[in-house]
Amino acid sequence: MEAKKEEYPEFVAYHFLNIDGDLMCMEEDGKSTEKFLKEGFNVDGSSIKGMAQVEKSDLKVMPEKDSFLSLKVGDLVHHRYLAHLEDDQGNPHPCDPRSILKKAVDKANSMGFEPTMFSEVEFYIVDKDGKPADNASYCSLPPDDKSYDFRQELGTLCHKAGMKVKRIHHECGPGQNEIELNLTPCMKNADDTTLTMWILRLLAAKRNQKIIFSPKPFLKEAGNGLHHHILLRDVKTGANMFQNMDFHGKVDNPADNMQRLSETAKHGIAGLLKYADDITAVFAASPETFERLKPGFEAPIFKAWDFSNRTALVRVPKCGIDMTRYEYRGGDLSGSVHLYGAVLLFAVLKGIEDKLPIPPNANFNVEKLSPEELVKHGISSVPTSFEKCIEILKGSKFLNECFGPKMVEYLIKRDEEILNPPKDKHHHQLIWFTFNNFASVSYTHL
Repeated sequence: MEAKKEEYPEFVAYHFLNIDGDLMCMEEDGKSTEKFLKEGFNVDGSSIKGMAQVEKSDLKVMPEKDSFLSLKVGDLVHHRYLAHLEDDQGNPHPCDPRSILKKAVDKANSMGFEPTMFSEVEFYIVDKDGKPADNASYCSLPPDDKSYDFRQELGTLCHKAGMKVKRIHHECGPGQNEIELNLTPCMKNADDTTLTMWILRLLAAKRNQKIIFSPKPFLKEAGNGLHHHILLRDVKTGANMFQNMDFHGKVDNPADNMQRLSETAKHGIAGLLKYADDITAVFAASPETFERLKPGFEAPIFKAWDFSNRTALVRVPKCGIDMTRYEYRGGDLSGSVHLYGAVLLFAVLKGIEDKLPIPPNANFNVEKLSPEELVKHGISSVPTSFEKCIEILKGSKFLNECFGPKMVEYLIKRDEEILNPPKDKHHHQLIWFTFNNFASVSYTHL
């Protein structure tokens, strides 16, 4: 939406991202809004992680005029524009996650696609003692579910903020919940996901609670994932490019499943599987990622695909033929939402571009296969350590082409510092909680 000149508030906040994808903002005098919408404004880039050095620190914030939003959460009233970052030459900043996602969207458009996604955001609500807000489970109701009102308010606020909320519900873990944001253009989906995370924190603070997004906060409970659904439409007609237009079978007949998929859809799935290691190396920004990616908790680690199979890394959900899409189930919220969306889209497009052949679907429980059976089916695991991720990042031509060398260099540095923190920085500590002794420490990187 766009604000009218006479409606500008006293102060306007401009939202942008640092290199890690963290939401940041600068608040400016509302009287300057018209000028800033045309020219942008400078901030101290040396104080924004990954953006500039002190000796060359001017960083331009460029607002996007159609992104105005007024948000009220409790006593907080917030008026904002979204913005991207530019370097001192006026070019998209090479380490701005929004600019990198835009690069992916532009490539999709040039190939004739309008890319859409929707995200499933999982999170734990904990009380101020650090314990989960309830002991409920998947799709529970009050009185077991203590966060029903919390989710209702969350859904209402997201609707008022212009989001398409698909569903809200209690998840598998005690105190664990989920919100699903329905299909929208890729950039809006990533922006909405990031805004939702901020709204969640505001709502929790209002109730003297906290939100945990980290991948595996409780050792024996389900982890927090960020599942992404992907659907490409024809940029001109809006037709679903994953749908086989010649399909004459029955949607409910498993024997007809493969016929539902267009060749474009098959090549895209092949791209996600081929570049699954690169995808993991991008989003994994916490040791908890690799504790979540273990069999038994619906966090697939094996590079396989299937229909409606939650042990497969890529799943084609059961849905109407016109909504044919696929879901990548490996991701989490430890890294940048925008970079994660970008690498998924780049992988799909690369698969389509190179006409990669799709492997046979894994219509069985992949997690129960023995090592020998995995080899027989040609199924391998995504990386399960930072050491392996660093190796992938250093050798990935795919990521260098998609992201550019500066962002890849940063991702390598990020992982190396997690493994070996500089002496002048706080060490990275992984703490798991249990419910009887909720301060149980698993291990610490010193």
